[in-house]
Amino acid sequence: MSILLNSNITTQLGNNIKEAMEPYYGEAIDLKNLTKSNQKALKAYKDSIDKIYRSVDAKDEDTIVLTSSASEATSQVFMSMYLQYILTGRKNSIIISARASIEELKLAQFLESQGCRVYRIPATVDGTIDVELLKEYLNSKTALVSVPLVDEESGVIQPIEEISVACSMHDIPLYCNAAHAIGKIPVSVQRNPMAYLSFEGSTIAGPKDIAALYISEKAPELMPLINGADSEQAGLRAMPKDIANVIGFAAALESAIDALDFDMEDVRELRDELEQGLLQMDDSYSLAPWALRVPNVCIMAFAGVHASVLLDKLAQKDIVAYSYATFNNRNFERTSIIDIASLDSSLTHCVVGFSLNINNTEEEIKTAIEAVKEAVAQIRAEVSGTVCKESK
Repeated sequence: MSILLNSNITTQLGNNIKEAMEPYYGEAIDLKNLTKSNQKALKAYKDSIDKIYRSVDAKDEDTIVLTSSASEATSQVFMSMYLQYILTGRKNSIIISARASIEELKLAQFLESQGCRVYRIPATVDGTIDVELLKEYLNSKTALVSVPLVDEESGVIQPIEEISVACSMHDIPLYCNAAHAIGKIPVSVQRNPMAYLSFEGSTIAGPKDIAALYISEKAPELMPLINGADSEQAGLRAMPKDIANVIGFAAALESAIDALDFDMEDVRELRDELEQGLLQMDDSYSLAPWALRVPNVCIMAFAGVHASVLLDKLAQKDIVAYSYATFNNRNFERTSIIDIASLDSSLTHCVVGFSLNINNTEEEIKTAIEAVKEAVAQIRAEVSGTVCKESK
């Protein structure tokens, strides 16, 4: 059995989620044709939609559209703002974080090629977006501000309350990707008003190909990515046919939110044990402030140890971690977490993350600590040996 420490990338489908989905998996369910079996499915579907609304504290007057992923939701928001406001000349710019996801940076690059101005706001030394600088860019020509609730790599929680207030003062719609926040910290669109919010099942032990886009009743209207959708979901997307996925997504959200009070504190303790164990090694660095991170993420750099090599060594021991340092981000101008922390640039490709979940055990964490220590020592010895040979 693998030790999975990459839950911000993907998670195993929970057993309770499988049980919730099982009665509807693979069934031909037409919610518009109410046979007895379809009536049962319709009730389960409606109950699930209610759970999805409650998971982010949405009101009945708001809209939630089910999508395939948070990336699809992001595209729908960005393209709607571009086509309706920027292409028509009513607005001219979008503001994003310089630490936005790779998908969002690609989308921003495309919009720039179409004449849209995209302002990338840098992060402060603690990894949060520079809110004061962001405020300087807000004006009547801003079509959208997009900031993730949690940094996908470092797990740093962004100051959404302050950003929400600033956007409201200028009547600018705020979009937040909550894929790495949901189930880790409380998420409420009532407490922190925003126009749009996306979240997905892949990071909360739910189905992998379903997500949700929350749309506030006060938000600017969006356009469908694909025309021809029926009246369901505000006409923005065709009616979901995979009822099992909807039920599984809702069950995963409910379980993740129920786990916030107790289970996530246990995860935090395991995360801290892992981090403290890894920091015992020479030339190892924790790259994000403890108090600003979600409770399950440990982000580290090990001098002289390339992330891809370390991940390969760990994979040989059936331990799965993650690294964005192995991606080629040059075309997307994503600010390195090493630059943010003002560390030596030689560490740029040495960043590895460990993202825990409620199923990880103390035994797994102890095993992971020893495996990382052994792998780091081995890689450093190999690098040192190569340097010595080349110097002769």
